[in-house]
Amino acid sequence: MRTKAWYAKAPFQFELREGELTEIGENEVLIRVKACGICGTDMTSVKSAAADWEAIGHEVAGIIVSKGAHVSHLEVGASVTLETSTFCRMCDWCRNGRYDLCNKGPSFWGRNFSMGFAEYIVAPKEVVVPFEGISFAVASLVEPLGVAMDLTETIDIRMGDDVLVLGLGPIGLMALRLAKLRGARKIYAAARSHSVKRIETALAFGADEIIYTDKTPLETFTFERGGVDKVLVSAPPSTIPSAIKAARTGGVIGYIGIEYGEGATISFDANEFHFKKLQLRASHATPALFFPKCIELLKSGAIDGDALISHTFSLDEFPGAMKQLHEDRGSAIKMVLVNE
Repeated sequence: MRTKAWYAKAPFQFELREGELTEIGENEVLIRVKACGICGTDMTSVKSAAADWEAIGHEVAGIIVSKGAHVSHLEVGASVTLETSTFCRMCDWCRNGRYDLCNKGPSFWGRNFSMGFAEYIVAPKEVVVPFEGISFAVASLVEPLGVAMDLTETIDIRMGDDVLVLGLGPIGLMALRLAKLRGARKIYAAARSHSVKRIETALAFGADEIIYTDKTPLETFTFERGGVDKVLVSAPPSTIPSAIKAARTGGVIGYIGIEYGEGATISFDANEFHFKKLQLRASHATPALFFPKCIELLKSGAIDGDALISHTFSLDEFPGAMKQLHEDRGSAIKMVLVNE
């Protein structure tokens, strides 16, 4: 089968190509893409990372068109969303119960001609998760919601914690909402004052106080308890030193993000880190986990998926959508391709 698919290369170069998908294997499915969200990873790739042309898009929801002979848990016509990766079940990590540390299982990433910003995609059965009761656009949020859940699980937010959220993109906003659902006592959200839409959503999702960092540097802000118990960082690495300042004794900082070049390196006061007994924990969210929980959170309305989708666009409009998201951080939150 032939399909159209977007390819990208830094800096901000795009090509809509038409090519042939390989015939599906006995453990694969062919999916008609109905929705695919733009991820911060996509933006990083087209800004500075991609050394060569590559198919792009991984926050995918769609409909199964056909399936291989050994695919028994899925039916043709089913609505599905895709895990970006899974664990192999065979390595030492998996056999010792740490499947969360293995990402060597099957994946649709780079396997075929197309990725998510396309008409069709082929995926191994292991990463295909059926859903019902939510729109395809909202279902494309399941993958990034799993990332946000991994971040909150990594730092173990508990009832009564004071929490600071750095980075009010989709991951940060969903992590903020999860912190509220987990019983955080007070949630601070840090943002520049021009990020109006993101600030409004943060307040709707449960933020108690906004710290306008272009007016009050985080290092000089007075927290009610002298600092926070947990910090959720889904912002550039350069914000981690500020997170260390904001954490009170015994605090835990969780970080997820990718940066290239000089921005990937940070420095901080090791004595402060030591005497405050802080912890800095990395969240990677690969393999992709928690999809059933995420589907239920979106289906129940505990996470308002529609509130996060600020823009939708057609396949032909993809380059413009990428440019708009890059330039308009004030009104854009999550931009989602919708194929009719």
